[in-house]
Amino acid sequence: MKKILSIIITKIAIIILKLMKKGSSFPGKIALKICPDILKHVSKNVDTILITGTNGKTTTTALTNHIFNNAFINCFSNSTGANMLPGIVSTYIKNYSLFNKKISKTALIEVDEASLKHICKFIEPKIIAVTNIFRDQLDRYGEVYTTLNHIKEGIKLCNNSKLILNGDEPLLCSLKKVYNSKYYFGFDNYKDTSHDKNLNVEAINCKFCGSPYEYKFVTYNHLGDFKCSKCDFKREQLDFSIADVLESNINESIIKIKNNILTINQGGIYNIYNTLCAYAISSVCSIPDYIIVDSIKTFSNVFGRQETFKIKNKNITMFLVKNPAGFNETLNTINLDKQNELSLGFLLNDNFADGQDISWIYDVDIEMINDFKLKDVFTGGIRTHDMALRLKLGEVQNINVFEKYEEILENLESKENETIYILCSYTCMLEFRRFLYGKKYINSIW
Repeated sequence: MKKILSIIITKIAIIILKLMKKGSSFPGKIALKICPDILKHVSKNVDTILITGTNGKTTTTALTNHIFNNAFINCFSNSTGANMLPGIVSTYIKNYSLFNKKISKTALIEVDEASLKHICKFIEPKIIAVTNIFRDQLDRYGEVYTTLNHIKEGIKLCNNSKLILNGDEPLLCSLKKVYNSKYYFGFDNYKDTSHDKNLNVEAINCKFCGSPYEYKFVTYNHLGDFKCSKCDFKREQLDFSIADVLESNINESIIKIKNNILTINQGGIYNIYNTLCAYAISSVCSIPDYIIVDSIKTFSNVFGRQETFKIKNKNITMFLVKNPAGFNETLNTINLDKQNELSLGFLLNDNFADGQDISWIYDVDIEMINDFKLKDVFTGGIRTHDMALRLKLGEVQNINVFEKYEEILENLESKENETIYILCSYTCMLEFRRFLYGKKYINSIW
């Protein structure tokens, strides 16, 4: 009885909140209050694929969902990014049928790293895919080994799940001793050496003996073809790999996987990793290569992740940044735009979902923007003055400090025909998009 009551009330709450254009986690909280193990019941007869990791979860999940839809697989996903237990419960209940329980479905679920163990108490997924591990939200996760342990605790509950792991990530290769079947993805080689200086000091020493890693190449931060300088720990043999990066610019990357040439409609090496992870998941699920390749070509950006829109003929691109590794690589991606004079915006909040410790902005290589073809910069959000101070300490010039989104919009509207990139923390991205939606500059909140 509790199960049925929980499902009915939650479905009603989901409909009401959708009409109000509100978030998707609250109905799940109601369901869990009524029936704490509701997830176990509503996930029956569902093939679940969980996607976790510090960076790239949302894009990887959305791309995988796009591929599965093109393969005519009956699937659903938490596309709004509600990736903790209540939001995931909401997603399953929304897609649960009280009357036809025999319909086969696949769930593609983005999961917060610290929430994986809570989800795996109720679900044994078909696949767990992990994108990477970086320092993120120090007040929630602490250092990278804490995040690794969160993920490991979840995996230990799911011995029959297949693991799809970033093989260029030393922290994930350290999971080689778990019992699960494992598939690794990464780069066969990488020619760009400009990322070598950005190594994360928390992840360049061997997990087993503490000696420093040696690299044949670094893709970015601490990712690359590594081996321990002392013991026998090294990168695992790759099952899915980038054979070559044929072209890379601000708008797209052209890559080679096996004998397939793929066009990714987003710039940046992190999007190559996201694409490769989605490719690996789809291949392990026996989706034909031609469907995967065609799907990647037609994939559009996820909201707030290199999302593009116009404000009075100005081209705006919005990036989500939430940790030093992602921030630095976003700046490297923007630096691929050599043709245009740029305006850069930095919007920073310190809400719970952003991480309330913002000291990480001092680990960002903000000084690199002094080499950009830069016209001006602006800051916004709750911590607008902290962001402005970080820019000033980086000797960045022409800083405009705004305290309201209305001021930012007026500034954007008044600019000449320029290229503008806005880097946002998570809740800034949500707030600013909602604000722009109210001004009819974007078509949807999600």
